[in-house]
Amino acid sequence: MANSDTIQLWHDRHLLGGTDVLKARCQSYRYAPHAHDFFVVAAFSDGAQKHRIAHMHGVALPGSVMIIPPGEVHTGESAARDVSWSYSAFYPSAASLERLAEGLYGTARGSLDFGTSFLIEDREMAQRLVAAADVAASCPDLVGRQEAVLGAFEMLIRRYGRRAHFSHISSPPKAPIQRSLDYIREQLAERLSIEEIAGQSGLSEFHFMRLFKQQTGMTVHQYVNNLRLEAAKAMLVAGMPAACVAANVGFYDQSHFIGHFRKAFGLTPNRYASACR
Repeated sequence: MANSDTIQLWHDRHLLGGTDVLKARCQSYRYAPHAHDFFVVAAFSDGAQKHRIAHMHGVALPGSVMIIPPGEVHTGESAARDVSWSYSAFYPSAASLERLAEGLYGTARGSLDFGTSFLIEDREMAQRLVAAADVAASCPDLVGRQEAVLGAFEMLIRRYGRRAHFSHISSPPKAPIQRSLDYIREQLAERLSIEEIAGQSGLSEFHFMRLFKQQTGMTVHQYVNNLRLEAAKAMLVAGMPAACVAANVGFYDQSHFIGHFRKAFGLTPNRYASACR
């Protein structure tokens, strides 16, 4: 990663039931296609970031708030060469946001949903989220951190949350590909091959790879590495030494793991682990 990029990423188990928090200023750094099993709530404060979320392309400017539901594939990079962009982000689970919504709305039917637009122009909301991330980064007092973050998310849910019976924007993978996805998750720590993954779907390797990308938005390799890296983060948060994590999630060796982790998150596994609270 170039010196023009500054990325802070850490996990705070006391916020929103446990969430990663990010503060970043990026210029050359770019996010390859990836997805999470949790929400991404990001607020932009400077520059311009171009992105793809699901099949939608856009540019996030200062004062923008981005809300990406779990499972949606997305990318991100500078909107113009040699121009930086700054943002802050939280990565709460759907369950944690549901608990907040129940406190605000009661137990109305339907799950929490933020509509079909991934990008919202709301300078006040963006500033509130950025300020909450600043407090989460610098405040040693737990009550102070929780108050700032919960206040920002209460504002977000009141303004943009709604109850919906169907919240998926993208269609889930069809049964043959889903069988392969389940197999990948079950065998994540093993040495996987295209042949055996495709075999779970009953498709030829070439046909499988083509359908896999169409239905997931990622190549097989991107998908496997994405799952391994998210599993690695969870192990680091739980206190497992970084030197032991690589083998537990299926990377060939420690240097292979560190390289992929740095490319995906902009920092080393040890730096991430040491910043967690």
